[in-house]
This record gives sequence, C-alpha cells and structure tokens, in this order.
Amino acid sequence: MRSRIGLVVLLVLAVTGTAVLADGAAASSAYLPVLSSYIQLRYTDPSKGEDAWAIRRFKAMFDGGPQEGLHYHVQFVYKTNLRSSTDDQIYLQDAYLVAPAARGLAFKVGQFVPPFGLERFEPDSALDLIDRTDLTNRMVVNGNLGKSFARDRGVEGDFDRGGWAFSAGLFQGEGANMNGKGNGPLGVARLSYGQKSSSSGTPWFWRTGLAASDRHDADMNLSSALTGLSKKLTSRFAGRDSRLDAFAEAGWDKVRGQAEYFRAWLSPDKGGEIAAHGAYGQVAYLPVRQLILALRYEWFTPDLHSERAPSLRQWDSCVTYDFHRVPLRLVADYLSPRGGSEAYTHTWRFQIQYVLLKGWRMGR
Repeated sequence: MRSRIGLVVLLVLAVTGTAVLADGAAASSAYLPVLSSYIQLRYTDPSKGEDAWAIRRFKAMFDGGPQEGLHYHVQFVYKTNLRSSTDDQIYLQDAYLVAPAARGLAFKVGQFVPPFGLERFEPDSALDLIDRTDLTNRMVVNGNLGKSFARDRGVEGDFDRGGWAFSAGLFQGEGANMNGKGNGPLGVARLSYGQKSSSSGTPWFWRTGLAASDRHDADMNLSSALTGLSKKLTSRFAGRDSRLDAFAEAGWDKVRGQAEYFRAWLSPDKGGEIAAHGAYGQVAYLPVRQLILALRYEWFTPDLHSERAPSLRQWDSCVTYDFHRVPLRLVADYLSPRGGSEAYTHTWRFQIQYVLLKGWRMGR
C-alpha cells in the first residue's frame, strides 16, 4: 500500500509539475532542484509463457547546481508487472554530489554506478536497442544484485582531458539498497582514450578503454548472474571477485557501433576458480534523424571450467522512432536465442516512452 501511495505522489508531481515549477531563468538559485521525469510502458510477447503489459521504468530525477561547479543528482525509479523482485516499490537509485577540484578533475561521493563498463553508462532512455544486454546486467559490478540497480555507495575521482578519461573509486561493496553482509570493500578503475570531430562536415568519433574491479565477497548471491552453476556455491559466494572489461565504440555519419568483452575470476574460499566471460557487438544505422535500425549479438559462458553450464547466445534486432517536436519514442524489438539456450526465448517487445518533464527548475 505504501509503495502505491508513493507512486501516486511521484506521478502527481511529474504530471502537474508545470503548475508548481517555474522556468530555470526565473529560479532564484542554481541549486534549487531541476526536475526531469519519463515513463516507459512495455508489452512483451514471448514464444513461451504469457504476454504482459508493464511499466518498465518510471523515473524522477532531481539535479541542482551549475555543471561547472558543485552540483548534485538524485534519482528514483518505479517498476511493475515485470516479474521481478524490484516490482511495485519505489527505489532510490542515485544520490550523489560532484565537486570539481581542478581543470578536468572532479570528485563524486554518494550512491551511484561504479566506473565499470561502457553500455552501463548509456541512459536507458536513449539506447539504440530496447534494453542493455543481458551480458552487461550479469557482468558489471553489482549488476545482478536484486535491488542494487548496479549502484553502490562510495567515493570516486574523475579526470577528463585531452581525449583521456580516468576514473577510480572505492566503494562499500554491498550494493545499493542491500542489507550489509560483510562484503567489500570494492575497488574499481577505468581508463579510456578517444577523439571526436567532423571531417568535411561529416561527424565522427571513437573511444576505447579498459576497466577493472576487485572485491572480497563474504556472502554474495551471484546465482542469477551465473546461470547453470551450483547454487550451493553461487547463492552465498564467499571469496575473491575480480573482473575485467574491455570496450570500444565508434561512429561515422549515420552509422555507429560498440563492443564489449567481460571476464570474471571468482576464487571461492573453498573450491576451484570460476572463470566467466562473454562479449557483445552491435551496430546502429540512422537513415533519417528520427529512425534507428539496430542489430546486436551477445554470448555468455558462466564458467569455462564447467561443461554443465552451456553458453547463452542471442541476436537482438530493434527499430526505434522518435517523434518530431513530441517527447515520444516508439520501440519494436525481437530477441532470437541461438544454440538451444534454455535461459532465452524468442520474444517480441514493444515499448512506448514519453518524457513527462525535462529540465524544470523549482521556483518559489
């Protein structure tokens, strides 16, 4: 009941925001919250099981402070009818403060996504395909930890200058919104280099990089990430958890693409090492500005040492249309499993995304 009341409050705030908010220019302070909100309604039609309508995401985000100075970000999410442990409750995803220290250098403190991965940092409201890869959700730090939403609590330093970008952070290691069980601390670092420009009026960009993480797990549930392995070992994993991510992205005119490779070395306090790895590659073509045609292939092996844990493989094709002058996005997506992967099924997914508010600053 409380979660439903909270959802109603968020909906009322988002939908009627124009009545209680003023344009940013009229605000008395740059630190007063700027509200943004959007909702994603999804219809799923799998080849096995029942079809269903769901609220895939309903988000409300509050930002304050000048981007070149001290600023903050707070984000809430609500989901329902996804047959997930996070259904029907409002969760705090992000709550952090960013403090610039010098040219190109800033520090972040609070609850946020550790700097591990490429796709994980792409806004879900602007993805070329309907969702991030299943691989990303399994292999990023805290990715499949129930209520964590890949977030954790900690401090991070970020340096960005001359095409180079470096981030390093130290985190609690439990995962956001999770009960403490003695896991952590978690150390994460990411280094990348890239360039972007325009050649004869044609825009282009590229970037490549590496990320690594390390944590000692005392009681971590990794069973949903490492499908097919012994739940006795993975549901209460205790041992060293080390991960690596290599990524690259590039774009030229109307074509863009990206790829990532993940690897995890999980050394339990008792037993042999688990070596999980996987990769994906995707490409998107924009024949016109508002239309995106995208194709992706991904695979994942939960343990190279286990013959009982077959690789999971699938294709994902997607068509996205963004309406002109209306904050509405329509997405049609088709998942096609390969290699007899029981964890995947042929599935059609259709999504409507509507931006309720964008950049409204709370006035007096």
